Amino acid sequence: MRLVTLKPFLCVLEMIFFILILLVSGIRVLSAEEITGKSYTLSEILAIAQKQNPSIAVFQSSIEAARGELTSARAYSNPELGVELGKGKALEQPGSAYEREESFGLGQSLEWPGKRLYRRKAAEAEVSIAREELEGFRLELIAQVKEAFFSVLLAERVLQVSAKNVETVQALVNSATLRVESGEAPELELIKARVEFLKVTKELRRAENRVAIAKAVLNSLLGGALGKDYEIMGEFSGSERRFEVSQLIERALTRHPMILRQEKALEAAGYVLSRERQSMVPDLTVRGLISEEIDKRAYAIGLSNPFPLFYQRQGEIATARAAQTKAQAELEQTRVELTKLITQEYQNYQISLDQIEVFDKGLLKQAEEALRIAQFSYQEGESDLLNLLDTQRVYRSVVLEYNQALFDLEFALAELERVAGGLE
Repeated sequence: MRLVTLKPFLCVLEMIFFILILLVSGIRVLSAEEITGKSYTLSEILAIAQKQNPSIAVFQSSIEAARGELTSARAYSNPELGVELGKGKALEQPGSAYEREESFGLGQSLEWPGKRLYRRKAAEAEVSIAREELEGFRLELIAQVKEAFFSVLLAERVLQVSAKNVETVQALVNSATLRVESGEAPELELIKARVEFLKVTKELRRAENRVAIAKAVLNSLLGGALGKDYEIMGEFSGSERRFEVSQLIERALTRHPMILRQEKALEAAGYVLSRERQSMVPDLTVRGLISEEIDKRAYAIGLSNPFPLFYQRQGEIATARAAQTKAQAELEQTRVELTKLITQEYQNYQISLDQIEVFDKGLLKQAEEALRIAQFSYQEGESDLLNLLDTQRVYRSVVLEYNQALFDLEFALAELERVAGGLE
């Protein structure tokens, strides 16, 4: 009797335990989905890219290396210590024993102040060059990440259009099946609908592959930090602002990292030339000596330096002068090239704006209206399936071209920001 009364209670406990297991499993699955399916905005992805992109560490290492060279340029040369120990005896005293003799010498090289000054300034300029190279890469990276981000967004828009088209054509297949079975339409209409369904299904698979490829490209720019399964959140925003090409060029020629880098390179080349000219004056070496011999103790101090009689560093000066001339030419070339690039990207930006305006002023609405009329005519039996399919293809093409135009505008803005050094 006791076992019989406990049996229902045990069954209830088993059910409660089973429900708890399901709840825990559900929570774990939810957590895994939240981790693997995390969504990122463009600003979040840009922040991750500037921390996780592998090339960032390369440029930062270059800065550290330049700082190490600056430390070396600031350092003073170490003194030179000489010690001599031995034994000797007086030749004037026959039978004398050997006694200890010793001498200590200390030398210090004194670098010419002008040479030291310009070597330090050249090293400081190299640190600035490394920093500007990092900033230039950041501009490149931001443009690449934006382009990859909007490529994913475009691929997802195409996928949405393809998926919607599959649903629409599937509905047409169902409708054609009913019309053929009822004798309202010939069997050829159903065959056309099925062929169209196969085509749009194939397009859907291609769109899915494009999304996967675009996501892989974006993730590679972030060093794989996004994981395998991630989503993006964003829209094609375009730009409400309008830019003046003259202002963009003026700003870029004074603040773009490429210009700043070349200016620092020219500055460094000038310091190197000045250092080589200052090197014509040789460094001095101050020496002191204490000598303890058998019969005397001596103290001495002296100076030594090379005498530039046969060679006055003509080769090094000529090389440095040529490097300065080259740096000046590269700066001018960078200015010309940057002006050309800004002008080109500004034109691409204007073309993209004009394309968007064409769609916004009526092309999209006209395509939607044409599709609505074709669908109504087909339902009323006033037109055949072929006309409806052609209209759907035109509408789908217009929608895809509109999304491509939105992407082109974002792409043009990213490139304009890159070559202009920002669009603030």
